[in-house]
Amino acid sequence: MVALALLLTGCRTPADEPPPTDVAPVRVGTGQQAESRLLAEVMVQLLTAADLPAEVVELADASDARRALELGDVDVVPAYTGEAWLEVLNRADPPSDQATSLARVAEADEAEGLVWLRPPITGDGLTSPPADATFAFVVDDDGPHADVTTMSQLAARLGQLEAPVLCVDPAFAEREDGLAVVLDAYSIAPDSVERLGTTPAEAVLGVGAGDCDAGLTSATDGAAWALGQRPLVDDLGVFPAFVVAPVVAAEDLALVEAALRPLPRQLTTALLGSWNARVAQGEALEVVAAEAAAALTAA
Repeated sequence: MVALALLLTGCRTPADEPPPTDVAPVRVGTGQQAESRLLAEVMVQLLTAADLPAEVVELADASDARRALELGDVDVVPAYTGEAWLEVLNRADPPSDQATSLARVAEADEAEGLVWLRPPITGDGLTSPPADATFAFVVDDDGPHADVTTMSQLAARLGQLEAPVLCVDPAFAEREDGLAVVLDAYSIAPDSVERLGTTPAEAVLGVGAGDCDAGLTSATDGAAWALGQRPLVDDLGVFPAFVVAPVVAAEDLALVEAALRPLPRQLTTALLGSWNARVAQGEALEVVAAEAAAALTAA
């Protein structure tokens, strides 16, 4: 546990003695998904800048990282409220409202000795906190729908096209609580659009090639942001919220909170998407993370 490090760093050593070098590093757990690894590395950089030794502990997946946090094998993890709702609370239908999503998972975890470093909930879209890695339809910023910014506007545009096409994951298209709910909420007749069965990665490529008018992926998809594609704002709140925030073991909160606080306070969907884009384009994850952390602390 890094609680010991708090005691060590709080002790004063005589001027003629070097500071202690055996302080246990803060362990930042992560699964192997690129975005989670990037967020974990940003947290390591923030902690290091605050003179707290830190290291990434890479585990098989997000579930293993969460389990390691619960067992005390790591001290902090990057987390998503929608994922916690589904896999930690074991509840269906995660809410689309960001504040509700965050409040409920934070309350449940508080009883388990875990603290969410809560971001501000501004509701101002892609360029204000919080970062929300929810599902999103993307359009090409240089394409025929560059003027479309919301799902309501996309629905109106699709109604004007002779043969509109959406690139959507087949499983999502077939689920009763998937695409059908989106189409119904935005008053899009199911038989008015052609659906190309694609993975999120294929949907991004399909939008870029002009094969579909919009494609379904995540709002922070680095490949989409790298290609100049922009997620549409879900103005009716259909997709579940996946608010991004660090989750910290309560016993370590006093040690790490000040160092990590810039991340949830300043991280936006667009900022996270731009970081992911740089990694998707081949930049070293550590380089992107170091520059991201420096920008967060300088703001």
